[in-house]
Amino acid sequence: MIPYFNIDLRITIAERYAFNVAETIHVENSTEKISDTAKVTLPREFKQLQESNNSISIERKRLLDFIKVGDEIKIEAGYDGDLGVEFEGYITKIGAEIPIELECEDEMYQLKKMKPINKTFSDVSLKNFLQFIAPGYEIKTFDTHLGKIALENVTPYAALQEIKSRYPFKFFFRGKTLYAGLSNDFDSQGKHEFNLNRNVRKGGDLKYETKEDRKVWVKAISKQKGTSKEITYEFGDKGESEKTLHCPLNLNKEQLKQYAEDFMKKLRYDGYGGGFESWCYPRTKAGDSAELIDPNYPDKHRDGIYYINEVITDINASDGFKRKNNITFKIK
Repeated sequence: MIPYFNIDLRITIAERYAFNVAETIHVENSTEKISDTAKVTLPREFKQLQESNNSISIERKRLLDFIKVGDEIKIEAGYDGDLGVEFEGYITKIGAEIPIELECEDEMYQLKKMKPINKTFSDVSLKNFLQFIAPGYEIKTFDTHLGKIALENVTPYAALQEIKSRYPFKFFFRGKTLYAGLSNDFDSQGKHEFNLNRNVRKGGDLKYETKEDRKVWVKAISKQKGTSKEITYEFGDKGESEKTLHCPLNLNKEQLKQYAEDFMKKLRYDGYGGGFESWCYPRTKAGDSAELIDPNYPDKHRDGIYYINEVITDINASDGFKRKNNITFKIK
């Protein structure tokens, strides 16, 4: 007999109001995008909120009398009461139509709301820059310098966007920690095991390819601090894929060549690429790794561990509890 699980929810707003029903929940969690987002669609007949242990009827009342844009929101979900946090952030928009939609953004929303900054740095490290524009947050990054930076009446969020336009850094929050780095700088957080015959759903675009199949032409670039000059190195195999690789600052030609060729090893491998769909468990997050096991090949040559760069979670009547896990490169 196939086991049947009930999907349970708890959505808490402003640490005050809570409800346990939703028509749909959609969460996008990524190391590639600067913000994680969520969208909650409320049932048409949404009539009850919980405050502490009391039930509040909102029938014939405006939802905006209870919740507002800027309120904190925490979305928890799971099977049969085993709830896990799917999203934490802030409500950015409350729809005016029925059914009502709540649009949400993670901690990056707060950087958009902070007062504008006016500051000129003659030379500043990336870590010190982030500590200045985002005080109070833990910063996890690597050691590099940005050179001269002038901020003129910009919010911390706009300052991040400015740095992102100049340098190849990725910025994202995990809880109250701000991460910054290059594409392959982030260590895998948690490892999850997936058996392709057991806990992987049908669907997705997971595809096994050999090194020979993965033809890619790479243009590697290292910007030189304080100037518009760039060092470039191009190599690889002409094919369907061409990739621009933004590398650490101030590399010379030989260093750039070594860095780019080491990175190429992550792009060209025997193994899976694309994305695969799963259920609630394991509770994957962007930045985790997936150990894929293919029992159809007992010699294990198709088994491997891959970096998950994006997890898209949908909870609704048609999909149940579905995660789409996208992988970018093979760890081993």
